[in-house]
Amino acid sequence: MMNIPTTLPANLSHSHLGYYRVNGKFYTEKIDAILEANTTLTDIEWNFHDEVYSKVDWSKEPETSLDEFYKMRAQQIRDQYEYVIVMCSGGGDSRNVIYSFLRNGIQVDEVIASAPMGGLKQYDANNVDNSAENTMSETMLAQLPLIQEVHNEYPDVKITLNDYFDTLTEYKTDEWLFRSGDWIHPSSVARYNLEKLTHIRALADAGKKIAIVYGIDKPTLRFTKQDTIQLAIADRTINVQRPAFDIDYPNVDNVLFYFTPDLPLMQVKQAHVLAKWLFRPENAVALSYTLNAKNPPASYEQNRYRNSQYERAIIPCIYPTTNKNVFQGHKPTRMFLGEHDGWFYQMHSATRTYEMIESDFRNFVAAIHDKYLIENRSGFIPFIQLYNIGKIENFKRSSSADDYSGTLPETSSFILPDL
Repeated sequence: MMNIPTTLPANLSHSHLGYYRVNGKFYTEKIDAILEANTTLTDIEWNFHDEVYSKVDWSKEPETSLDEFYKMRAQQIRDQYEYVIVMCSGGGDSRNVIYSFLRNGIQVDEVIASAPMGGLKQYDANNVDNSAENTMSETMLAQLPLIQEVHNEYPDVKITLNDYFDTLTEYKTDEWLFRSGDWIHPSSVARYNLEKLTHIRALADAGKKIAIVYGIDKPTLRFTKQDTIQLAIADRTINVQRPAFDIDYPNVDNVLFYFTPDLPLMQVKQAHVLAKWLFRPENAVALSYTLNAKNPPASYEQNRYRNSQYERAIIPCIYPTTNKNVFQGHKPTRMFLGEHDGWFYQMHSATRTYEMIESDFRNFVAAIHDKYLIENRSGFIPFIQLYNIGKIENFKRSSSADDYSGTLPETSSFILPDL
C-alpha cells in the first residue's frame, strides 16, 4: 500500500483519476512517471483513492440494487457539473451510462460519439469477423445505431459525431505520443480530443464546469491461490487520455462513471452480484474466462483474449436492464500499436502520419527499460489495487448453485502477484 501524503502539490491537476509517485515526485500521467523512473530505474507507486477504498468493507454486499446505484451515480454527476457530456462508444458500458441518466429523468446535455469518419470512406463493416482488427465495424454496427436510438427516444439531447480523423492526421511528432497514456496507438489521442468542437471550448472558456463522462469500465474479479475472490483495479483501465483540449482547463474533468470514490459501494455491489452470478451453472463459460491465480496463461496475448471474452460475457449480469446484444470485436492483445486500429494500418499505411507514428513509437520504446514494460514489450507494466470480497465457497453457496460441480478455470493473468 502506498504511504499516502496528507496533501498533494497544488499543481497536481486531475488527481481524481489517480496519481503516481516516483523519486518523491507526483505525476498524474503514467508516461511522465515512467520517464522519471527510467532515469534511475527506481520503482513507481500508484494510488487510486486508496485512502477511501481501504476503509470500505468490501466483504459486505449492499442491499441497494445495481440500477439504483447507477441512478445515484448519474445524479451525483449531474449535481456536481453545469454541463454533462457522455462519451458513447456503442458498447454495453456507455449504453448503461447514457440510460442511467435518461431513463431516470436526469439531464444529459450532450452525447458524443467519436469516430474517424473522414478516414473510413472505403471501409466496409463486417458483422461476422469479431477479431480485434475489425473493431471499427463497431462504429457502423453499434455506435452509430446507439446515438440514433438515443436521438429517437430523447430528441432534446444534443448528439455530436466527433470526426477525429483530421485530428489524427495533424499529429505533431512525439507530441501525440506523450499524450497517449497507457494506450500508445494511432487513434489514442485523437479519439478523446475535443479541440475541434468549438461549442464546448466556448463553454470551457466561459468557465462552465464540464464533465466528460466515460463508461470505464467493467469490474475485474480474480480467484486467488487462497480460494478468495478479489476485485482488481488496474491503472491502465482507468487511465483516460487527457486533457480533452489543447488547454488543460481546470473546470473540465474527465469523469469515470463506475470507478469513483464518490460511490464506492456501487463497485462493491457489482463485485458481489457478479461473483454470485459466475457460479450459476448457466454461466460456466463466463466463469472459465475469469482470472485465476492458480493457473496462469501461457502468454500475455492469451490473457488479453481471455479478458476480452470475460468482459463480453458479464454484460447481462452487471447491466441487467440496459443490456442489448450488439456487434463487438475482441479487445486488442497489445497496448502499444493495438490491433483495434487495423482500419488505419490497412487503409493509411502509405501516409506521412503512419510513418511518423511508427518512427516516434520505435524510438520511444527503445529508450524504455524492460523493468517498465510487459514481457513482450507491447505495453507498460500495470499497477493494480486488490480488494478482498470474500471466500469462493461463500459465493458458490449464495449463488443458489450448491449442486454446481465444475472446477475453476485454467486461465488467469501473469501480471497479478502471488498472494
